[in-house]
Amino acid sequence: MTITLLSIGKVRKQYVKDAIGDFKRRLSKYTKFEYQVKDKFSDQDMKGYVVALDPLGTELTSEDFASFIKKTTLEQKNITFLIGGPNGIPKEYLRKANKKISLSKMTFPNELVRAIFLEQLYRAFKINKNESYHK
Repeated sequence: MTITLLSIGKVRKQYVKDAIGDFKRRLSKYTKFEYQVKDKFSDQDMKGYVVALDPLGTELTSEDFASFIKKTTLEQKNITFLIGGPNGIPKEYLRKANKKISLSKMTFPNELVRAIFLEQLYRAFKINKNESYHK
């Protein structure tokens, strides 16, 4: 099982790069994880169970997201998460996604969304393993 995060556009802020690196390292204890930065999405990116991060998607609590990860990893071999650029995810790829989730009704900088999402993904694995971190 592999979890892949595909995002549009490069990260320029060092503190965001550091956070991404930290959570990639932490996640490696729980799953095979791939992080790719792209200029744009393609049909070849739509592999496995595809989840688009979209402001109009379903909002989940951390516990609900952990349950979603647990259920989906049991049913599917791979999960691909999409994070769009400053203008979001192109509509054609939103339509192709199996699920759309929202991190918040608030607006965050595109770069920061990656770090926030990776922290929540890490938290989901910790919750599912009943390991301390969540509270």
